[in-house]
Parts: sequence; C-alpha cells; structure tokens
Amino acid sequence: MLRKNKLTKELHKAVNQQFKGFEVYFQPIIDMKTEKIHSMEALLRFECDEFGKISPLEFIPLLEESDLIIPVGRWVLDQALKAVSMFSNIKVQINMSYVQVLKTPALNDILNIIKNYKIENNQLVIELTESGFIESNKNFIDFCNGLKKENILLALDDFGTGYSNFHYLYNLKPDYIKIDRTLMKNALSNEYENMLLKHMVDMAHSVGVKICIEGIEEKEELERIMLLKPDYIQGFYYGRPVSLSVFMESYEI
Repeated sequence: MLRKNKLTKELHKAVNQQFKGFEVYFQPIIDMKTEKIHSMEALLRFECDEFGKISPLEFIPLLEESDLIIPVGRWVLDQALKAVSMFSNIKVQINMSYVQVLKTPALNDILNIIKNYKIENNQLVIELTESGFIESNKNFIDFCNGLKKENILLALDDFGTGYSNFHYLYNLKPDYIKIDRTLMKNALSNEYENMLLKHMVDMAHSVGVKICIEGIEEKEELERIMLLKPDYIQGFYYGRPVSLSVFMESYEI
C-alpha cells in the first residue's frame, strides 16, 4: 500500500511536470503477405528517480484508478500520431483505456489530433480490451460506431481471454482482433487449444476481420503459428518495443 501511494504521487508529479518520466515506445507489426511493417504499436513506458523503471502492469492500473490516464492517454495519442505523421505507408496502433472512453470526449480528442498532424484517419488503429466492458455500455458502443463513421480502425485486444468475445465481435464489427501470447502458447502445446484457435481464426476471416497474433519470440513458434494463416504477427522475433529514434534507425519503411 505504501508503494502504491508513493508511486501514485510520482505519477501525479510526472503529469504536472509535462509528463517527465513518460516515454512512448514502438513495436513493429508485420504483414505476413508482404513480410513488411504494416503498423507500429505505441506502448507507454515510465520511470522515476524513486522507483526506477516501472512495469506497465503496475503503473497503468494506477493511472486508471486515479484518472491520470485521461491526460496521459491524450499525451500518448499526441505522441503516437506525431510519430506516424513521419510515415506515409504505415499505421499506428494505440491502446485506449475504458476510462478515457467513458469519461472524456475521446473521439473528439482523436479527431483534433489527427487534424493537427494532417494524417489520414485510417492510419490510426484504436485498440480496446474487453476487460473494462463486461457489459455493453452506450458510451462505449457510440464511441466504436463513431470510429467506424470517421474511418478510424478498431482492434479488439487480448481476444479469447475475456468474457463475451463473440458478443463484442458481433456488436462492434472490429477491423482486427489480436490474440495474446498466452493463448498462442497454449495453442502450440495443446491440440485441443490449437483447434480452437484455428476455428477462431477461420471464423474471423469469414466475417472479414483480420487476425494479429502477438508474442511470437522464436522461429519455431512463427513456423507453427503460420499454419493457422494469421494476417499479422507481433512479437520479439520481429522486434522489441523501442524509442521512436531507434525504431526509425532499425527499420526500412
């Protein structure tokens, strides 16, 4: 509890000091038809003098509990769209918290920043997890419909690990669904899980939804998962999250 309270104070201080200690890293997502970069995911990092580098698994829930995710999320959006404005042929994928969707005019924020950096609407992919939406919420549905209307792409993250996956797939009609490493690893080690994932991929493709499989770290994993015919791959095998400057030096785009 003491650590949580101290870390929350550090997060408040960072926001008040123009987001000092926060940085946006980028990880490539590979199109398996062309084996070139399709998009880059923006990933938030944080460190401070008191605690050093903090895992997102620890600090992001604190941002959400304190509503600091609202200014920080807007800052991440700005940084990510500024980054993708340097490229004309790739997209950027950004995780958006349910707190932002429910408590702010999130779509207006997105459209204003897109306009500021003069990028195409479909260069942005908003990632949402269902963890914050056990039950459908009108604001949430309206937000997703608004994305569609504005030609901003939608991805459902961590698909297959939550509660109402097929319900959301039907209601929200996402452009992409992302399969996380846990489900991928289970599919490689268990024939039953492999068959379930195969049917999940086939079902998504049958309704025009693209599949991205996350967490691929080794060549053997890639070769075996490719039998399921995913559209995109993300993972350490193709690249770890890095700063924008390193990303631009490391990849030909």
